Amino acid sequence: MSSRSNSELFILWAQSKYVRWKTLVGQQIYQSTFGRGKIIGIEVINAQIYLNIRFCDDSTRTFLGESIGNRRYFQDIHLPVKKQRIQEQITEELNPDKQIFLRELREKLEKDFLACSIEFKSKISTFISFEEFQVEKSAYVISWIKKNLSFEVDLEQAAVISSVKDHVQVVARAGSGKTSTLINRAIFLQQHCGVKSDEMLLLAFNRDAVEKIRKDLTKQLSDNHIPHILTFHALAYALVHPEYNLLIDEPEGEQSKSRMVQDKVIDNFLRRFNLGTENQKASYQETSQEVQSFMMKYFREDWERIVTGGYEKSREEMLQYRRAFSKDTNHKKDIHDKYDSSLSRVGLDGKYYKSFGEKAIANFLFEHNISYKYEYSFWWDGLNYKPDFKIGDKEGIIIEYFGLVGKPKYNAMIERKRKYWECKPEWYLLELFPKDLKGGDLEEFYLFLKKHLEKQGVNCCRLSEEEIWQRSKRRAIDHFTKVVKSFIERCRKLCLTPDELSEKINNHSCDDNELESHFLKLVQRFYKFYLDYLKDTGEDDFDGLIQKAIERINSGYTQFCYRFNDETLIGELKSLRFISVDEYQDFSELFHRLMKAVRNQNQAARLFCVGDDWQAINSFAGSDLYFYQQFSRIFQPSQKLEITTNYRSTTSIVEISNTLMQSTGGTLARPDKTEKGLVKIVDLATFKPLPSEKETHKGDRITPIVLRLVTKSLRANKDVVLLSRTNHISGYVNYTKKDRNIGQKEVNRFQEHICSFLPGSVKDKITVSTTHSFKGDERKVVIVLDAVSSRYPLIHSDWIFTRILGNSAEQVIDEERRLFYVALTRAEERLYIFVEEGNESPFIEEVRNQKNIPTLNWADYPGLITVKVMNQPGKPLKSLTAIEELLQFDGYEFQHQHWQKAYPIYEFSIPTNQFFKQEDCEEKGQESWQQKADGVRVEFYGDANNLLAIYCVNKGNWTRL
Repeated sequence: MSSRSNSELFILWAQSKYVRWKTLVGQQIYQSTFGRGKIIGIEVINAQIYLNIRFCDDSTRTFLGESIGNRRYFQDIHLPVKKQRIQEQITEELNPDKQIFLRELREKLEKDFLACSIEFKSKISTFISFEEFQVEKSAYVISWIKKNLSFEVDLEQAAVISSVKDHVQVVARAGSGKTSTLINRAIFLQQHCGVKSDEMLLLAFNRDAVEKIRKDLTKQLSDNHIPHILTFHALAYALVHPEYNLLIDEPEGEQSKSRMVQDKVIDNFLRRFNLGTENQKASYQETSQEVQSFMMKYFREDWERIVTGGYEKSREEMLQYRRAFSKDTNHKKDIHDKYDSSLSRVGLDGKYYKSFGEKAIANFLFEHNISYKYEYSFWWDGLNYKPDFKIGDKEGIIIEYFGLVGKPKYNAMIERKRKYWECKPEWYLLELFPKDLKGGDLEEFYLFLKKHLEKQGVNCCRLSEEEIWQRSKRRAIDHFTKVVKSFIERCRKLCLTPDELSEKINNHSCDDNELESHFLKLVQRFYKFYLDYLKDTGEDDFDGLIQKAIERINSGYTQFCYRFNDETLIGELKSLRFISVDEYQDFSELFHRLMKAVRNQNQAARLFCVGDDWQAINSFAGSDLYFYQQFSRIFQPSQKLEITTNYRSTTSIVEISNTLMQSTGGTLARPDKTEKGLVKIVDLATFKPLPSEKETHKGDRITPIVLRLVTKSLRANKDVVLLSRTNHISGYVNYTKKDRNIGQKEVNRFQEHICSFLPGSVKDKITVSTTHSFKGDERKVVIVLDAVSSRYPLIHSDWIFTRILGNSAEQVIDEERRLFYVALTRAEERLYIFVEEGNESPFIEEVRNQKNIPTLNWADYPGLITVKVMNQPGKPLKSLTAIEELLQFDGYEFQHQHWQKAYPIYEFSIPTNQFFKQEDCEEKGQESWQQKADGVRVEFYGDANNLLAIYCVNKGNWTRL
């Protein structure tokens, strides 16, 4: 048999009775002519085996085993089966005792699946290996689910579902069917294994996940047979049922008031002591001044950069995360410079600046009440040029802070900018350099800046300290409250008492960092007040409710009761046999203590925890990967399984995501789809807007770029999501007067802004979201708006305040990488990544160094159709004025003797009723100018201002000229 080729043996193996060869469907192969592909079907016809294979070019071909003597093989196909394995299994096929054992095993799998592992334990090593035993169980699960649920699971998913004996940790990569596997397992346990619905508990971290799981289970099970499905806090609520005023007061146990109370804790503290005794008032005054002092110092100083020895030196700890990106110590300085803009610096105006130099300039302008624009866009030789600061409107002063002077490429750029402003005598260019900040002496720097500004006629009269505080007070208190709230939440997740926090602070070294020391002094005071406030008001928050649930379970109370569909449901922790946890990578100390309490009351219950360490992005909310990484030590006996096939994304998207994460360790994802899909780098610097785009968007390059990409996707009937790292869109957006709800989050405002240029019929296909909020969702097309160094990674300076709770710079950078991975893996078919030359995210730069990613060709993404509405020659002027209000409402602007608007090229065709969508007007509750027009002329212009068509409109009837 040893003389047989791998392909010949494969035929014998596939024809043998032992092997369920159809489980090979889905396996990857390689064929010398057509390349990589996947087996999509196997047929046996008259003892001949046919392989149906789909290749990466989406072609499908069938291969027949050809004859050589009395044997068969597949021509030039490298099969996913090792020769030695085939030989072993064919030999084992001849063992009659093994055949008897296998028949008994399959019968037992059918009649008593849960008992198989125990009953056949002594026989497994005799007749088959443990791995073969697992294969048999998986094959049975595949068959059962397909027959009973009309659903196909792969080998990895089947292995996960069939593992019912020990605690199970499942590493589920993005798009691998994590939720469906959890659901199919619950149904299999109930319908085939005889586990009762009230013997199962499924836990998730948010209500949306619970509702999705319940909805999918209901498709296969009646409401009376649905297992207990709850969030962690809903379970706690069901256990505690507090009679006093609880912040978590919704039927499903969702958090409703705790964030509101935490946001007000500082104001409540100050108000309480202001109205109290003289000592309390003195305490209030002292605390108020301390908060003011802290925030003014926070906004003004750059405490990671300004240390003894000069501005150019950095704290050692802040450099550690940068070193991780390069093993070449000779290039570390370049690496450090590259990552400088990853550190978020907040100015007095509440904006974020890329360097301390820029922040210092902004603070000077703010303190001297000088109006300015930061990174305002100028169009320069077809490129978008954003000087650091602009003072004035049509003439004035440009301030450029050249922070990387000395590098040849950067120096050349400085010279180009100088020549650009030399040609614009109405503007004065003020150049500033790091040497002007030598030693971090701000007073000397400000005198230098003041001297040059006053020479140009700018009044530099500094506001009083109180005036500066009053101008920044609201945003300062908001920011301080946000940081304190986050810190309190982290302490609650760690179950810290005020005394335990104080002990941590006393034992913590702030490394002479006055801001950190100042913050910790304040926050321990607020933490104690917060807990006292809850006690005094009889309220509690989500974390406190979990702690009370833990206490109650430890006291022996194990019954939980909750409402669903107007029905009261009762569960018993001691009766549970299987507990499933979704998104296990988000576990925290608090949740671990809850599970530990449950297990202390019920040692027999088995945990089934599904998650993906590559998608752990919630440390800010207290989650800790320690529990994911130490699963096998915490829960014994246990096994770790993986489901790695990505069914969501095309191969190119999976490959780029793997490249990003491969340095972190762990199994790479495998694409199920053979289609290559599309991944494009969108270099914002190469975009050259059309005259109509310049006129329509005035200094805004983000909007026209997005519209070009979005309209092409919409024409292909694909939904689109635009992902932003934060709630603020990176870059200048020229929001128009027609944009509504100015006070809402900018991602929501930007969505309305983009949709205002599109027909109403497609607006529901456009979503704008933060990456954090979109985790767990997917779209055909994903546009990552900000793969720049100031966004991925975003090293917010607040991170240092949580060092005492175990946070570190390395953890911050690792989580930022995972967040970028989440952004990439939301895409199903098309992925666009926005970058800026010289300002790329180090993550995307790292990927591009290993893998070629094509840059988008703008010629493939045409721009706008410009519509001009004017009087017909010889018609009275009132023909146009009669509809001018309707035109203005629809976003048209008056240009000399006509009204004009630019539309993205979306389904443009003649007649015009295919271009102008009636639902746009109906959605706005407004009449259509197109129907009301009488005696007007409408001209359509293309990208190159070429005339496409002319229409005359009389009494709403359109006639082409």
